[in-house]
Amino acid sequence: MEKVIIAQISVQATKTEAFLKLAKTMVAQSNAEAGCLQYRLLNEVDNETEFLFHEKYVNAEAIEIHNASEHFLDFVKNITPLLAKEPIIEVF
Repeated sequence: MEKVIIAQISVQATKTEAFLKLAKTMVAQSNAEAGCLQYRLLNEVDNETEFLFHEKYVNAEAIEIHNASEHFLDFVKNITPLLAKEPIIEVF
């Protein structure tokens, strides 16, 4: 069964450029995964520091593979100091 993840990310105002550089790589690498159907980054219209990852996978196992990937673990490690608050992550 397909799974969708929505992750709301708040970035410190002075760190958005660094975040976007890391996110661009993350989106490309994630979209290349066999079990990933779609991995998109969206930016809030009225707030340049608010982002939303919209991720779609073939099944829960594909999410597990993604979450264990080197590029995901590196991304989380590198963006954590750039965040303004804890991300909100929902899985459907």
